[in-house]
Amino acid sequence: MKRVFEITLIIALGLCPLGAAAQDGGGGTRSVFTLGVGSRAIAMGGAFTAVADDASAVFYNPAAMKINGAPTLMANHISLFPGFTDASYDYLGLVWPTLGAGSFGAGMLTTGMGGIRGFDEFSRPTGELSYRESLGIVSYAFDVPWRFAGTWSVGTSIKVLHQRIGDYADTGTGLDLGLLYRIKYIDGLSFGMNLQDIVGAKTKLVSASDEVYRTMMFGLGYRRALGESSRLTLSVQMDMPEKADSDLRFGAEYTIRDMISIRMGYDSESFTAGIGFAWHGYSFDYGYFSREEAGSSHPITITVRLGEPLERKIAERDKIRRAEEERRLAELFAVRVASHIDAADSLKGAGELESALDEVKIALEYDPGSERAAILRDEIGAAILAALEERTRNAGKALLINQHFSLGLRHYSDNEYILARAEWRNVLEIDPENEQALDYLRRTEEKLKERLQSHLTAAAEHERAGRLPEALGEWNVVRMIDPENAKALAAIERIKCRMDSMSRGYREASRRLEMIDLFEKAVTAFGEGKYENAISLARQVFRLDPAHEEAKDLINRAKRRMKPLSDDEKEQIRTFYIEGMKHFTQKEYVKAIDVWWKILEIDPDNESVRKNIEEAKQRLRKLESPEGG
Repeated sequence: MKRVFEITLIIALGLCPLGAAAQDGGGGTRSVFTLGVGSRAIAMGGAFTAVADDASAVFYNPAAMKINGAPTLMANHISLFPGFTDASYDYLGLVWPTLGAGSFGAGMLTTGMGGIRGFDEFSRPTGELSYRESLGIVSYAFDVPWRFAGTWSVGTSIKVLHQRIGDYADTGTGLDLGLLYRIKYIDGLSFGMNLQDIVGAKTKLVSASDEVYRTMMFGLGYRRALGESSRLTLSVQMDMPEKADSDLRFGAEYTIRDMISIRMGYDSESFTAGIGFAWHGYSFDYGYFSREEAGSSHPITITVRLGEPLERKIAERDKIRRAEEERRLAELFAVRVASHIDAADSLKGAGELESALDEVKIALEYDPGSERAAILRDEIGAAILAALEERTRNAGKALLINQHFSLGLRHYSDNEYILARAEWRNVLEIDPENEQALDYLRRTEEKLKERLQSHLTAAAEHERAGRLPEALGEWNVVRMIDPENAKALAAIERIKCRMDSMSRGYREASRRLEMIDLFEKAVTAFGEGKYENAISLARQVFRLDPAHEEAKDLINRAKRRMKPLSDDEKEQIRTFYIEGMKHFTQKEYVKAIDVWWKILEIDPDNESVRKNIEEAKQRLRKLESPEGG
């Protein structure tokens, strides 16, 4: 009876390898589920070990569950060779990837038929029998922590095989071990291996024993994107059964706009083909294969995505993590800003205005938009000016000192220490004993020394690394801070020599260096009152770079300066300046502007007066605004 049943079932299922390897009384050597699962995989000739990115990975290669991007449920049905047999072949599978715990999977395969004629040992009919064989699979996969030349994933499946023939049944267990290697150096190329039934299930019905022998499956897969949402997948696979001949399989799939997929392959016995349709997480797949003895069959599969893709979950997790980090950082900054503002407020109350201003500056560096810090800075600045004005009230030079001091405080608050240093020196030229100017000059020189050291370090690092333009820029900053710095002068000359000796690619940089040097000399000559020399040097800059607006502006300014002011004009300017300051301190901003414009009619290049006019306009607008009123 056993032999008759085997022959009938082999023909019904069309599993030629099973029949070829059958032994006397021992059943087949490969599982009856060798046909595979999923219309997509079957249409690609079963060459799916290296590319199994759907719920069929539970069968083909448990390690491939790591390339499944979302929880997926698959249902597959095959009516095996209609017209020849009423055998059915069904699969239900689930893959569930997680963010950090690996990927889990489960599947159930079942096949069988009825109406099988049974005979006893004397070949006498015993009636009809039914046959059912089921395979339950539980799988798990994870990525190996190390990344040697790519990503390695390992997976395993525990299998429970149940057979039933008539009134006889038995159950056996088996084990699969899978590996997937996604190659680092060739994007889209992967290698898959599945040691299927490395521990084969053993069953016994009455006196006949069956054992499923191991099959080693090796595959290569390649995916390539073609446009925004189309792709081509190619695969090849070698199946090496322990007790049968090896099978060579091929498969190809072309997907158009993530909606339509066209497939074809070869499963070592015949050509296969299929088509698939996908829409919003649902897909329907159809396949075709045939056997010479039994005809053709048409697998049908429905696949449903059960949750969000893993990439989206990872992106959402990273977004939440970044938001939390930003929130913590904002809280930390808020605490630091509040502590410096409180310290500034306390120092202001104690009369230590300079220290209070430094605390406010630190708070504004942490949070430039802090309204409280900005208001406190203005209050402290006003208090410093008020204290200065009180001490210099009876001096005829009080207005000029206040003007330079105000500009110095503004530059100091804005971290423009070079400009601030110039203003403190202007104050000391008027009042050499001014203690506040001396103190602020000392503070400013300390800040510049700090900056000088950082620029010296950066310049040396750039020069050692061969980044000569960056190094030259840093050395020029050092010269601006310390014009007589010997290291900077020597380094600039050294870098110019190095850049001059370099290849043709540095000629433009050399030209710019020459232009920068000429412009610096022109600015120096202008500052020393050598206006004709400044014009000559600026014209050389302009010839090198006709778009150099600074050189053009310097030429115009020098031409205006070449006509010196007369003593009467200087006296008029001084008279108008003091008169304007009186109006300004009395908040008569319109009158102050009118008087100062008279100075510009005499001396259009007077930048100090222009700044005064702008300041008066700002205060006038503030008084005229609804809030100011």
